[in-house]
Amino acid sequence: MAVLIVAGLDTGGGAGLKADIETVSALGEHPLPVLTAVTYQNPFEVRGYHTLPSEVVREGIRAVKDGFEVKAVKIGMLGSGEVARVVREETAGFPRVFDPVIASSTEKKLIDDTESLKTLVPGSIVTPNVYEAEALASIEIRSVEDMKKAATALVEEFGAEAAVVKGGHLNFTDVLYWRGEFYEFRGEKVEGFTHGTGCAFSSALATFLAKGFELPKAVERAKRFVEGSIRFSKAESKAVNPLWEIERDAHRWRAREELEKAVEELVAFGERLNPHVPEVGTNFALATPFGEVLAVKGRIVRYGQTIKPVGPVELNASDHLRRALLKMREFYPEIKAVLNLRYSEELVERSKRLGLVVSFYDRREEPEEVKRAERGTMEWGIETAVKRAGKRPDVVYHLGDWGKEPMVLVFGRDAGEVVERVRKLLG
Repeated sequence: MAVLIVAGLDTGGGAGLKADIETVSALGEHPLPVLTAVTYQNPFEVRGYHTLPSEVVREGIRAVKDGFEVKAVKIGMLGSGEVARVVREETAGFPRVFDPVIASSTEKKLIDDTESLKTLVPGSIVTPNVYEAEALASIEIRSVEDMKKAATALVEEFGAEAAVVKGGHLNFTDVLYWRGEFYEFRGEKVEGFTHGTGCAFSSALATFLAKGFELPKAVERAKRFVEGSIRFSKAESKAVNPLWEIERDAHRWRAREELEKAVEELVAFGERLNPHVPEVGTNFALATPFGEVLAVKGRIVRYGQTIKPVGPVELNASDHLRRALLKMREFYPEIKAVLNLRYSEELVERSKRLGLVVSFYDRREEPEEVKRAERGTMEWGIETAVKRAGKRPDVVYHLGDWGKEPMVLVFGRDAGEVVERVRKLLG
């Protein structure tokens, strides 16, 4: 199915057509991008923009309409009142999601005639943020009830098919008004970059409508898609990441393959590794670039004179190692793998002789507030060991505590490096 996208170009690569194209593609449909304007911007400012001639936009829309079956339309930045008029004419009759772009987050205007945007509201599913809804509906918004008033006005006074007022700038709740009913979609603050959220949301909504979802379900799915695109955004782009699901699944597949191979190599150590498996079992964890951690379900245990994994490699199969690894990665992001072994002075001394950086923490020194907190010991311990070493530790150990088995953790930049370190430790 094809989704027509009418929007501007963000030279910073975070919003606009690029985000729209990635979103529609990531959700499995075909994007038809028609350019309206070129901005001059980076993640920190919009310096200006140039609007294409309205006839160029018209011919672009007509060309794709003649060659594809358009299932939905997403409209973003338009740049001028004349382009707005052409887009209204050429997209009439299509399911239309209208993201009324008025200005950048730094308050740089992105259209020469704000009033012209109102002409695109009739018949559209309009998706303004709080500031855009205030400008269109002339209603001050300070609460969910105010959002409902603005959504109602856009539908009942301006003729929108439906209105989704997005509350990301206010309370993380989006309000949909459709066919006389209100729907609230609650969210939470998600850590990550937010530039491009409006584009990703409206494009996702148009795509889910093209797939045949009823509007409330389409809004819900678009919201969750955007939350993921923020959570898995990247520092280099300083913007949302619409490709997050594809990239996440690819990273999971690669990590699973890497860890499965490493576990096979570990099992081949057999009798040599058996004495170093703790009573609670050994596990082997590997992190993806998205901060997800895979490990062996049920751990690796002694089996007669040798060892064997109890289950397959799965996501979040070891809470213990996951927390240790993620804490270490806060200090040293290049570390991606960790394995636990039974503590022995012999292992610690061999580690030092091999030139590995060894550090430790003493659970008896754990602050009372950490002991009382749920699952705080591991994070405290790794942070303590890192600070004690003064540089990146390769091996961290602790001597246990009441009911807690002493343990050695072997870290590495990948699963293969951990296996190689274990091989050398075994002699």
